[in-house]
This record gives sequence, structure tokens and C-alpha cells, in this order.
Amino acid sequence: MSFKKLIMWAAVLALLTAALASVPLTLRAQSANLLQNPGLNLPYDSKGYANGWGHYRVTIPKPDDASALEYSNSADFNAETNPSGKFPQLILEGDAAQHVGLQQDPWIAGLRQTVSVPPGSQVRFCAYSRLYAGNTPFGKEPSVTSLNGRSQVGIFLNGDVNWDNADIVWSGTVNPHDTWVNICVTGGPVGDTGKVTVFTKNDYRGSAAVHLDAWWDQAELVILGAQPTVQPTTQTQPQPQATTPTQPQATAQPLPGGGLVHTVVAGDTLFALSLQYNVPIEQIYSLNGLNAQSLLSIGQQIIIKPGTGTQVPEAQPTAAPVQPTAAPGVATPVQATPQPAETTPQAQATAAAPTQAGEATNMSVLCVFAFEDANADGLRQPEEGPVAGAKFKVVDGQGAQVAEYVSTDDAAPHCIDKLMPGSYSISVQPAPNTTATSDKRWGVPLTGGSTVNINFGSRSGASTSGSTTDNTSSGKPSSGSNVGGIIAGIGGLVLLLAAGVIGAFVIARRRA
Repeated sequence: MSFKKLIMWAAVLALLTAALASVPLTLRAQSANLLQNPGLNLPYDSKGYANGWGHYRVTIPKPDDASALEYSNSADFNAETNPSGKFPQLILEGDAAQHVGLQQDPWIAGLRQTVSVPPGSQVRFCAYSRLYAGNTPFGKEPSVTSLNGRSQVGIFLNGDVNWDNADIVWSGTVNPHDTWVNICVTGGPVGDTGKVTVFTKNDYRGSAAVHLDAWWDQAELVILGAQPTVQPTTQTQPQPQATTPTQPQATAQPLPGGGLVHTVVAGDTLFALSLQYNVPIEQIYSLNGLNAQSLLSIGQQIIIKPGTGTQVPEAQPTAAPVQPTAAPGVATPVQATPQPAETTPQAQATAAAPTQAGEATNMSVLCVFAFEDANADGLRQPEEGPVAGAKFKVVDGQGAQVAEYVSTDDAAPHCIDKLMPGSYSISVQPAPNTTATSDKRWGVPLTGGSTVNINFGSRSGASTSGSTTDNTSSGKPSSGSNVGGIIAGIGGLVLLLAAGVIGAFVIARRRA
């Protein structure tokens, strides 16, 4: 082979190498949603199940006493396509949403999907939920907020299991009547099976109405931060055991005088406790000063059975809250244990903080902060300081803007107080010449007196995708598909390859 031909083929090889090198960069710039059919779009099968998703339904026999509504019947599933065109709000995005519902009888049901995830990963699962409950057709009257559908999402970190597995990590319960709310749960590490199962759940027990409906749309399962490198088998074997402490099997401890008290662990709900200890839910409400809107916090003491001399707290809509810091995309308000009559000065200061910020115990506080995410893991570390120029927008459940804030170099979060309890949406436009490393949208249910912190991470460097910013400004979630990046990379590779072959052919012909 002549020297000139060697030069020619070396040039073609260089072009191919450059093309191949560009493809991984394109893929790394995408946001990888691991779910199949995350938008719950068409087609649906003949039973009303979205393509790619499984389902479950819980049946609890109806008691002889028809007034006892703690049973559940078999819910119906179908595609919400809004055939009349009158109710576009029932589909968040795309051509369909998954509807689950039943007339008259209480029900428990949800969706499930199992996907492959690298062992050792930290993951986050989110999905949007909406409720309607009442005795009139949808659109005639507002949803009856006392009829609670208790929307939740859950994640199992090590395989394919049923919805009632004790090691599923569940989010808090939310009741998004007449509005879409993004509900998230974060967990890890993923076990050595390399499988994660995600769940949605609605629990309408305790309610009866002509319509008891729920909708789900725009689900997302993502790996947080960099994908881990799989370690040798000797190091990965203990990983499945690491999921166990996230949801231990707690039992009630005796109180003086024959009473029982339960310490809350991850995944506990008031209805689950009533079933576990076979006591009426109303008894738990009255003994602990709680109601159907109350949220639980890990470590909270719940009186199951009063003992002699047990002090029962006065009923109140919410207890004094702790101040959680939300993980990226997670905004779950946490309610603290009701405080006894005598508390330490530190506990008194913690309980008083939301009152001073909101100037009323039934008001809520939302704090936002933009930080330089040096390691791009989406989580704020103590040494990661503020970023100026990020634009936050807060919208209430009716779509009205309630606040707008551009971040500064101030090291303290910016807090928006005097917010009425309800559902809010927060969107963020990253600062100029920065790229987001955490979610740019949050759905935040605020309870009375609660304080929720939202931390938004970004890194220096211009964003590689303009479509994400457009989706953020419109308030709609992105589907997170890699298909566009893959097609673009392959297309560029094919063009470069064709150019190289044509060039080689022309040169060969001229030299012939």
C-alpha cells in the first residue's frame, strides 16, 4: 500500500474516532429516566392498564356494620383521555393519565414497575398525583377535602416484590384534591440484585362517596449523582442488608398502667397502625391530638392504648413542626411529636420558630437556597456555598404566582412566610452560565405551621440543553428520555463516516 493511501485511511480513522468520542458526551448530557412509559401515555390494554406498568388492588372484606368504612373494595383502572375535551386538567402532559377509582366503596390500589439499576446507586422516584372525591360528577363541585385518598409513592431497593413488603420505603401521604402534586421518595443503596421496584398508592379507607377517584401522570426514576462503580462481590454482599434499617419492624412499648405506645418508623401511617394493633383510627386520633390531615415523623411517639394516668393531648390540626431539608425533588413536610407541657429551652425555640416566621401557627414557611454543587451529586454539603442569579418562582394550587426571588450571595436561605396551607409548585431557572445538578421543579404540600427547605444545586458552565429550560418555565415536567441524544449521536457518526468514505473514493479515483 502506498504512503498516500496510508495518509488517506489515517484521516478517515481520525474522523471516526472523533465521532465516536462525541457520542458519550452527548449521552452524559441527558437526564436518564429509567422507567418505561413514564408519562403513562397510550396505549392501554383492555383492562385499563398503562403500557409498561403493573398494578395491584387490595380487597378487605366488608363488615356487617355498613358504617364501618375501614374495608376496601376492588378499584377500577382505565386510561384518562378526556374524551369530551372539557377537562384538560385531568392530563398533566401527553395523551393520557392513569385513572384509578371506584364508586361508593373505599379502596386501596396502585401502580408498580420493576427496572434495572446499578447496585449501590442512590435513586429517587417521583410521580404526579391528583384526587377528586364527592357525590357529584367531576366539574360540578370542588372535591370534598374530608374524603382523603392518601396518595403515596414507594420504592423497594432490592428486587421485585409486592406492595405490602415491609422494606418498601414510602413517602409521606398527600391529599392533592383538585390539583396536581409531585410526590417523591429517595433511597439507596440499590441491592446486589440490580433491580428496583417503584409503587404508587392510594388509600380511600374511611370514605364513601359516589366518586372516589385518583389520577397519576409523569413518573420519574433517576440515579442521583454519578453512577457508582460496582465493587467486588465481597463488598457488595452486605448491601441488601443495608436497606433493612430504613424500615424496621417496630412494636409497641408498654406504658405505665397497661397502655401501649408506638415509635414511628419509615413507612408508618395512622391507618396502618390502626390495622396493626386492631384499634379504631378515631381512637388514635383522639389519644394523640391528630386528625386525617396529620403527618408522621420518624421517631414520633404514638399512643395506641392509654394507660392509667396517660395524658392525652388536646386535638389540634397540626403539631409543632421540625424543619426538614428537602432532598433534590423531595418536599415532604414533617410533623413533630406533640410537645408535653414541660419542654427544654431548645425544644421551645424550635417549636416557636415557625410561629415567629409566619406570625401565626396555621401559616407555613417555604425557604429556598441556590448552592454551588461542587461534586454534582444534587445534595448540598456544608462547604458548598451560595450561587447568585438563580430565579425561583412559587405558584399556588390554583396556578397563581405568590412569590418570585433571584438568589444572591447571602449564605442564608431566603424564606417566604405567611403562606396558607395547601399545595405549591416551585420552579427554578438556573443562574447564567450554570448547569442544574438537581431538580428544577418541586411539588410542595404545606401543612399548617410547617417549614420546608428547598435547596437547588448547580455548577459553573453553560447548559447543554435549551428544552429543559423551556419545560421549567412552563411548569411542566420533562420526560427525561435519552432517545434524542442517541439519534443525534448516531446521525453525526453516519454523516462523518459517509464523508470519509466519499473522500477516500474520490482520492483513489484521482490517483488511479
